[in-house]
Amino acid sequence: MTLTLKTKEVALLLGENGSGKSTLLKVLAGLYPYKGTISCTGNADHSDVTGYVFQNPETQIIGSTVWEDVIFGLENIGLKKEEIKKRAEWVLKVVGLYEFKDKDPFLLSGGQKQKLAIASILAMRPEFLLLDEPTAMLDKYDRTAVKELIKEIIRLQKGIIIATHHAEFFFDIAQRVIVLSRGKIIYDGFIENLPEKFINRF
Repeated sequence: MTLTLKTKEVALLLGENGSGKSTLLKVLAGLYPYKGTISCTGNADHSDVTGYVFQNPETQIIGSTVWEDVIFGLENIGLKKEEIKKRAEWVLKVVGLYEFKDKDPFLLSGGQKQKLAIASILAMRPEFLLLDEPTAMLDKYDRTAVKELIKEIIRLQKGIIIATHHAEFFFDIAQRVIVLSRGKIIYDGFIENLPEKFINRF
């Protein structure tokens, strides 16, 4: 499998359950070994190239407060205290959680937990954000809130890949669609050229 990722691009990753969507995202994030070719276009001055956000945000929550959760990864990569504070304040304002910085993250709503999971990764300044079913566990209100956050991230000129079963929900913000079947790419192209057989399938 050969795949090229581009910054400033939003791609939807579609496929039936078991098609390999989560596995591909984990490969892109360096969590799984892979023998194929994956290339990324973008800048080289970021802390990490890719950042992976799990489907269930609670699996990523580590800190006892929202603030502690965001700074955990930043401390681990050895940033100075001033830079950690700067990034944490910035990212919590971007996702709209700054006023909750001292709150227990497990007391947040589902949508807020998803925002926190995204914030913790975004603070690391990856060029590519990999979102694994970011709206799967959310109600209509929280799905919309997360989508609005993704729009804000688009303005930061990140590359974004969204693995989802809610494809049409994201059609208006995506440019590209990648369709998997049994671990193989069966379509990779512009969203406006997506074959009709795929449109209502996922």
